[in-house]
Amino acid sequence: NYGATHFIIGRDMAGTKSTITGDDFYGAYDAQETGKKHSEELACNVVHYENMVYVGDEVGYVEESVAKAKGYKVAKLSGTKFRQMLRAGEEIPEWFAFKSVVDILRAEG
Repeated sequence: NYGATHFIIGRDMAGTKSTITGDDFYGAYDAQETGKKHSEELACNVVHYENMVYVGDEVGYVEESVAKAKGYKVAKLSGTKFRQMLRAGEEIPEWFAFKSVVDILRAEG
């Protein structure tokens, strides 16, 4: 592990799709659970964090469970929809991606 002491595993890091059905082979947090299971063997602390969601300008981003508990309306933009909007030159919401990043992606695309 080259001296690393912590390993951050995000949500859906193992999100491989079935080529037959299109369903996920693994659950959204399975990679985190597998990392935790093997953390002693890896000599790394696996850092768990929950999915963050955007709930509006006033509050910003919160953990998904907090949004659900407080009844916040979650703004969503899938990766597929983002790529479609990017290619079509549509405006990307700033809560989803910084304008400077969008500009670079469009220049590279």
